[in-house]
Amino acid sequence: MGATGGRGFTLIELVVVLVLVGILATVSLQILRQPIDASADVQRRAKLADAADQAMARISRDLRLALPNSIRVSADGRAVEMLVAPMAGRYRARPRASTDPLGAGDVLDFAALDTGFDLLAPLPQAPVAGQWAVVYNLAAEGAQANAWAGDNRATIGAGSTANAIELAAGFRFPFASPGQRVYIVDRAVQYRCAPDGRLLRHAGYALAATMAVPAPSTGALLAEGVSACAFRYQPGTASRSGLASLSLALSRDGESVSLLKSVHLPNVP
Repeated sequence: MGATGGRGFTLIELVVVLVLVGILATVSLQILRQPIDASADVQRRAKLADAADQAMARISRDLRLALPNSIRVSADGRAVEMLVAPMAGRYRARPRASTDPLGAGDVLDFAALDTGFDLLAPLPQAPVAGQWAVVYNLAAEGAQANAWAGDNRATIGAGSTANAIELAAGFRFPFASPGQRVYIVDRAVQYRCAPDGRLLRHAGYALAATMAVPAPSTGALLAEGVSACAFRYQPGTASRSGLASLSLALSRDGESVSLLKSVHLPNVP
């Protein structure tokens, strides 16, 4: 009888081969997964950083447009509020010379109710009826020189131009500005970190002497996954600008990004 050929694999040898193949496959898979996982981690961190950066940029932009000395922060530091003044000019405080062909000009009267006044230079565009003209704002609290309370804030009426402001009703501003500055305020804005991890932006609500949190308006979503949030504001003095500090941390899918930003703000009313 002839030979039956070469000896086959035993069961033990087959098991050993399968185990070795499994080990090699596991190692190879881990080697291949590492760069894939690393790329996914980088993308998640990049998305978080981009979301945090966009939120910071939006808040910073409104802060830089804020009416001087109108910024206020909630007691817990999780909300900041301001009056946004996209334009400013200088009101006429003295009449032109008697020989000026344009006439004396309409000065702003601080001794009596006034319904309008001229500007020394044109604004970028004509103010819109319903906006406010604010002169010499000194604080965000208290009853005097506080646009939130309204003693130095007059409603702008129809007929205003880039060179002259018409008021909706006669108004007497309590204090003159040393620099003859008048600010055009168009809205109130509040940024708030909600307990559910959302960063919200409220805008266009009625002005009030005291800060309400949340603001009396529907908030627009600015960011999600907020794990830490803090707003601080240090008012300026005659020798330095105000300083707003923003701290924001976003977390998602095990990743976390934290940003800290400081914004220097003019405080000359």
